[in-house]
Amino acid sequence: MKNLLLIIYFLLSVYSLSAQQNTADARAIKTIVQKQEDAWNQSKLVEIGIAYFAEDATLINFSGMFWKSKAEIIQNLSRINADVFKHTSIKNEIKELRFITNDVAIANIQEQFTVEEDYTNAGRQYKKGDRNYNL
Repeated sequence: MKNLLLIIYFLLSVYSLSAQQNTADARAIKTIVQKQEDAWNQSKLVEIGIAYFAEDATLINFSGMFWKSKAEIIQNLSRINADVFKHTSIKNEIKELRFITNDVAIANIQEQFTVEEDYTNAGRQYKKGDRNYNL
């Protein structure tokens, strides 16, 4: 009986430590997502926000483009930030954050773009205040 109680205590302790670690990691991920939002809104996504990507990072953007490597992410974010999204702000909301292992998490993030000034891109006109860009 003592052995069973010790095993149960040990398993609960391990589970508790794991849950605490995931909570700390979840806070760290939320902080990074907020810092990337801030960097986008300051038009410094490449200068500031890219720091959180590993050299072998993979990013699938809102339109399904698949970018593999930090260099490719920088190249594409530089292009769209200077052109398409130059006149926008963004609001990120983590809809789901799931840990599949202790050091791997999947985050589902909803981004809402807001047009900050009127502009035209690729023949389409965008008006200040438009918010129909939930991605």
